[in-house]
Amino acid sequence: MHPRMRIEDAIQTSAYPPGVLNRAMPLPMLSGANAWLGRHAEDLGGVGLYLFACFAWLGTTPATLGLALSTLAWLMSRPDWRALAHEPVALCALLFGGFVFLHSLIMAILAPSGTSPWMTLATGLAWLKLLLLIPVGHWCAGRPQRVRRLLLLGALGFTVAVLRKIDWAQFGPGFFTTRFESYLPAIAFGLLSGLGALGLVALRQAFWSWWGTWIWPGRLLWALWLAWMLEGLVLSQSRGSWLAFLGGLSVLLLGEWRARNRSGLEWLRQHPRQVLLIGLLLAGGLLVHHETLLKRFTEHTDTLVQIAHGTPDIASDPVGLRLKAWLFAFELWRERPWFGWGAGSSRTLIAHSNRPWDLFDHDHWLPHLHNTYLELLVQFGLTGLILFTSWLVALVWAGHQAQRSGLLPSDLWRLYGATLVCILIWCLFDYRAVHVDWLFLWLLIAGSLDGFKRAGKQLLPQDKRSGSPIACR
Repeated sequence: MHPRMRIEDAIQTSAYPPGVLNRAMPLPMLSGANAWLGRHAEDLGGVGLYLFACFAWLGTTPATLGLALSTLAWLMSRPDWRALAHEPVALCALLFGGFVFLHSLIMAILAPSGTSPWMTLATGLAWLKLLLLIPVGHWCAGRPQRVRRLLLLGALGFTVAVLRKIDWAQFGPGFFTTRFESYLPAIAFGLLSGLGALGLVALRQAFWSWWGTWIWPGRLLWALWLAWMLEGLVLSQSRGSWLAFLGGLSVLLLGEWRARNRSGLEWLRQHPRQVLLIGLLLAGGLLVHHETLLKRFTEHTDTLVQIAHGTPDIASDPVGLRLKAWLFAFELWRERPWFGWGAGSSRTLIAHSNRPWDLFDHDHWLPHLHNTYLELLVQFGLTGLILFTSWLVALVWAGHQAQRSGLLPSDLWRLYGATLVCILIWCLFDYRAVHVDWLFLWLLIAGSLDGFKRAGKQLLPQDKRSGSPIACR
């Protein structure tokens, strides 16, 4: 071929059909990048996952970077899309995601509640981010030790973040009135503190075993860490978080009791010193905080009495405002029962309700309906609530099947059960599904649980043969 021959002529005179040569010869840089990513997808996914867990509540930017890395690695690992579409959890997730996507587009065009179209689309996108549990579950499949590390690493990042954000000059029952409120609202902080305490109790054996011969320093650190989480739960002064924690703790203790074949009384007789120490710690904690607990649980009892007697004029305190918001939500739902008002519409609907005596809290309108289930009904109607509930049921059933088949260890299964009950109770009193802290919590808990169902199809002998130190962790 003459060196001055044009490239077009060379292509036309070659033996390849037109266009095939370009497809068969990609750019060297892109080809090299794809090959490198394909070879190192396991390492990239593991690094991204650990980065995400460490900074989930410590720094949004690095946590997002870690989540993006793990998602990119999942895509480069060439997942089996057909098999994924036949998994109940992934199928329910895709159905809910497709519904939210189309629903948000239509509602942004119609704007039935006067909501800004961009707000509808942005809130719909926030709901769609919940689907990222699929790549998280992929990198957790068949790796119980990795899941334990991720959960404890998330608790560690949350603890460090709290230490950084607390205004130590105002430390005490009133420190939520300072800059800490910009980090997390009190009720969200109470939920994370309660879940951290449940996680430390459920995973205590794994935490202690990592200390090897340094068992007593490890147990002392565990006790201090647990006390710190419980202290944060009490200082949140969130009655909803307290009730949610008690519900989750009941499920966890019941699971522990059944796991020991009802030999709890025998253990109590064999370990009198530990029983005495635990009793002293509980008694000391109640003695220190009994005034706070008693005040919060006896506060607003007059409003509860008014509600019980059907008094028309209910006080606009936290209890009364919640009830009024719930009644308003039912009114909105009855107007649009099947498809709701659109993603993120509750704030605008409350502000345009012309009910300042019902939905106005001191100097501002209520930001939401203070109930996650009612938010789903108002935003997406009964259709959206059914789809999301089906997704959640499929996730729990997948975890149950993994536990019965031996793929999900019993300590993690008890933790997932306690976490589920805790969150279900908490959602009765607040709504944070579109916030970053809730998104990261969902991905870490639901994503890791989803991975155990895939463990039977995604075992790791090939990972171990690869010699990758991160892939096997």
